Order: sequence, then structure tokens, then C-alpha cells
Amino acid sequence: MVGFLYRNLKGHRLIILIATMMTCLQVMADLLAPFPLKFIIDKVKDNVDPSLTYPFLGNILDFFDTLDTTHRLMTVPPGKHSTFGIILFATAMLLIFNQISALLTYLQMSIATIVGQNLTLSLRRQLFGHLQLLPLGWHSRQKKGDLVQRVVGDITNIEKLVTDGLIDLLAGILTVLGVSVIMLLIDWRFTMLAILLIPALFLLILKYTFSIKQATKKASWATGQVAHIASENIGAITEVKAFTMEQSEAKRFAIHTEKNREVALRAGILQAQFTPLVAIMVALGTTFIIGIGAYVAAISDFVFWFLTIEQGRLTIGTLVVFLTYLKMLYQPMRNLSKLASLATLAASGTERLQEVLNQTPEVDKHFEVQKKPVHLRGHITYENVFFGYTKDQTVLKGIHLHIPAGRKIALVGLSGSGKTTLVNLLLRFYEVQHGCIKIDSVNIKEFALTSLRQNVSLMSQDSVLFEGTLRNNIEIGQPDASLDQIINAAKKARIHDFIMSMPLGYDTPVYEQGKNFSCGQRQRIVIARAILRDAPILILDEPTANLDVETEAEVMHALSILMANRTVLIVSHRLNILGSMDEILVLREGKIAERGTLNELRQKNGIFACMLAEKNRYNSNSNQC
Repeated sequence: MVGFLYRNLKGHRLIILIATMMTCLQVMADLLAPFPLKFIIDKVKDNVDPSLTYPFLGNILDFFDTLDTTHRLMTVPPGKHSTFGIILFATAMLLIFNQISALLTYLQMSIATIVGQNLTLSLRRQLFGHLQLLPLGWHSRQKKGDLVQRVVGDITNIEKLVTDGLIDLLAGILTVLGVSVIMLLIDWRFTMLAILLIPALFLLILKYTFSIKQATKKASWATGQVAHIASENIGAITEVKAFTMEQSEAKRFAIHTEKNREVALRAGILQAQFTPLVAIMVALGTTFIIGIGAYVAAISDFVFWFLTIEQGRLTIGTLVVFLTYLKMLYQPMRNLSKLASLATLAASGTERLQEVLNQTPEVDKHFEVQKKPVHLRGHITYENVFFGYTKDQTVLKGIHLHIPAGRKIALVGLSGSGKTTLVNLLLRFYEVQHGCIKIDSVNIKEFALTSLRQNVSLMSQDSVLFEGTLRNNIEIGQPDASLDQIINAAKKARIHDFIMSMPLGYDTPVYEQGKNFSCGQRQRIVIARAILRDAPILILDEPTANLDVETEAEVMHALSILMANRTVLIVSHRLNILGSMDEILVLREGKIAERGTLNELRQKNGIFACMLAEKNRYNSNSNQC
């Protein structure tokens, strides 16, 4: 965790150094604050001047003596200072030290907040950006809720450590060191007795810190599971209601929340045990020292092994100050229980973040080489391509295929035959395991991913829209496009008139996943996006699957404009699309089983003809109903 924070706090190290210096000054002010109390008690109780122990205070006390009345000054013995002057000096010092400590604490907390928020911003950008670069194969194995928990919850835990913990930890360490030195100077015998407790405290802290860390990591994972279930359910709320799954989903959610409660409860109970155990040990040490101090001051000498504390060596003021420092010595120990909780949460968070950051992004070794845009013609060749999502299951088996530029190819076949996989490999969403894919006679691995994908427009049946405006969603195809270019693309997609009928026109807001628009409207917005992109290769994955007859006609008209003069790969079973294709490829069990035009495949009476007959039989039965 230390290395992780050091790397990611680059750019903030100077301001952290300044905060560290302020912490040192603040601790110094806190360490000096008890001395004025000693000066007052020693003067009032035993008539002992501070200047006897600290000669450099003589001139300062002379000044404060001048603030006393003449009558009282006349009663002050030679070489002594007035009680009023010492009280005034001590209270002034007490006020100054506390004011300095308060000011420095404010500055430290402000800096910690700034650094914590900047670190959060940096980590979230870094993690989210890295997630965008990871391959689809990795994403398909993850749960969305868990990834969201890493981006939001785990980074928040790291921020809390930086904001609330690091300054306290440094101040605690400096306080322990400083107090130990001062206590040794006051009376090394009492100090030796006081620090007997410290090794036991550290052993207790180490034991509980490890246990809390393990429990916290499990709790973070369980929270991610809960977030995943909630996200999945809310995203499919229509299906949940349609299939009356409310109770079963509530039960499933309850199971995961119960698991989350159990692991979180385990972490909470450990923390609940830890804090009072530290408090009990600190109370034992304090009670021990108070008892010995009172015994020495009031009754007799104290002898413990090789230590002998003689009666009369300690003044009441010295004993009070020693006890004050003893509290300051033990307080950081008590704070360590809180710091341990913050540290374990942050350590768990850094591990979970590092797990993602350690994942290898999509290979793009030519990214720096190809700085200029690459404009491809669209000749596509598959040469003996094999691919499988797992080692045990091969999806594509020796695909040989050549598609000249401008040719329109339809891919049909039963579910799982490899249609979508075939087009996904073209975009390098997954890497070919054997063989190669070429565009314009160049292996697609030789293109930068950005350049490759800028030459391909992808349209799926989901018609994905992003939150923003209609203009934002269309200009995804060409981010630097002018409004005239966007309008022209929308007209070709036959969506311009609808957009202009909206009160805000192209500035009409798009809600989550475009739920405020119909399927046909979303599809035509996506078509406008693809037209604006003007890529030479077009991939259509069931573009009209979710549309009614009337809407399909509108979309088909827009698609006919989009497909003109482009190399087209379309996954579809709609006859009105297949009839306009130059060639139809029938995939079966990862191989091209048949190929030809619609009429040629009908006449073969092969796989496609059987699929077509089955489809017609289904449509006939539906019409009779």
C-alpha cells in the first residue's frame, strides 16, 4: 500500500512535505503546552521559579514581572520572580501554544483534504481509463457491481486514509517519540515503568490489524456482489415484472445482503473488540503510574527491580506534567485503533484496485507509430481462422473467406454457430488464436486499434445511446463534426424531422440508455451516427430485430443509404434484408456450411432452405392464429 500511494501521489509530494513540516511544528507546540502548567503549580505550591531549571526564561519573566503591581513586587525576594508574572507568562504561553496547534491543525487538514480529493480524482480517472482499455474477454468474466464498487467504494476508502489517517499517524509517531524524550528528561525511572506497556500494545495492534484487513477485504467483495445484483435487477426491471419475478429477485437479493451483513459484522466486531482492549490496556498503564506517583509523593520511596524512585525527587508540578505527558504518550496508541481500521480498508482497496490495474490492456503496439488516420478500402480476408472463448470449446474452425470492397455479406445460422464472433474478431474485440484476418491485404494486428476501429461502423440490435443530448449521440461518429454535418446525417437516417419536432431539437436530453425514445427512434439515431462516421466497413447485428413492420420500413430506408458503397457484414434472418445481399454465408458449428445468393441457397435445398422452410411454417401458423 505504501508503494501504491507513493506512486500515485506524484505531483503532490512537495505539498505533503509542507504538511509534514507543519505536523512537526504542531506536535512541538503540543509537547510544550504542558510546561506552563508545571510552572504555575511549582510556583504556587513550592515557590519554585521556572528560571532555576530553565535559566533562559529569566529575561522573559523579568518583563512579565513589570506587569505586576508595585505593592506585590516589593514583597518578591531578590533573585525571584513574582507569582503574578509567572502565572501571566504561563497562561500566555499556554494560549500561544494552543493557538499555534489549532492553526497548524487547520492547515494540515486542509492540505490533507486537497491531496485526498486530488488522489481520488486521479485514481478514478486512472482506473476507469484502464477499464476502457481491457479486452472484452476480461470484462465478460467480471460483475458490473463489483467493478463499480472498486471505482467508487474502494477509492473512497483510500481517500479516507489520506484525509483522516496519514496526518494523525505521523502526528502520533512524532508525539510518541517527543513525549518519550521529554519523559526521560523529567524522570527516566517513571518513563521506564510507563513504556512497559507499549510492546504489548503493539502486539495487540498487529494481531487485530491483520484480522480486520482480511475481514474488510471480504466485506468489500460482498458489497460489490450486492451492487451487482441490484444493478442487474434494476436494468431488467421490465422482465422482472413481466415474469412476476419480484419475490424471487427479492429473495436472491436478501441472500446476498445477508452474506454481506455477515462479513461486515465480522469486521465490525473485530473493530469493536480492538478499540476497548486498547483503552483497557492504556487505563491499566495510567492507573499504575498514578498510583506509584502518589505513593512516592505522599508515603515513601518506590523500589521495583533495579529501579528506585526516591521520595522528594518529584515536585507536584513535575508529577502533574508527567501524568499529562503520559496521557499524550498513550493517546496515539488509542488512536491507532481508528487508524488501523482506516488502514485496513485502504489496504484492501489498494489490493482490489491493483488487481484491475495489473490486467493487461488490449495490445496496441503500433499506437505511437500510426499517428495519421488510416483510410481503408474494405477488402476483408479471413485465412484459416480458429477461435474459442475457452480452451475446451472452439467456436470458429478454419474459416476461409474473402470479401471484396463494397460487397454486402449476410451471416445466418443457428444460435451459437459463430456469426457474432466472426464480426467481433474483425474489430479485434478478441484475438484470433490461429490464422489471421486481413483488411486490404494487411494483417489487422498491424493496425493501431484506434485506426482499425475508426474504419468500421458497428450497429447492434440494442441501439445503445448515452446520456447527454441527441446531438452528442450522433456526433460520436465524428466528434469534430459541424452541426450541418450532423443534420445532414440525421436527414439521411430519416430522423431529422422527429428531432426538430422536439422542443429542444438536437439539444433534447437523452436519458439512461435512451429510454425516453422508441426502439425505431433509437435505431435511426444510431444509423445517423454511423452515416456521420462514414467508415468503409459496416457491421450490422440484427439491426431490425426489435422493430414493428412500419418502423422497420423507415429503418430499412435509412439502412439502404448507410450501406451504399460500403463493405457490409450483416447478421440477420430478415428476408427483406437478405434479398438485397450480394452473398449469404450459412454458418454451422463454427464453419461456413453454405454460401450463395438467396435464390441459389433456396434451390440447393440445404441447411438454409430448411431454415427458411421452418421460418415460413412458423409465420404461416402465426397468421392462421
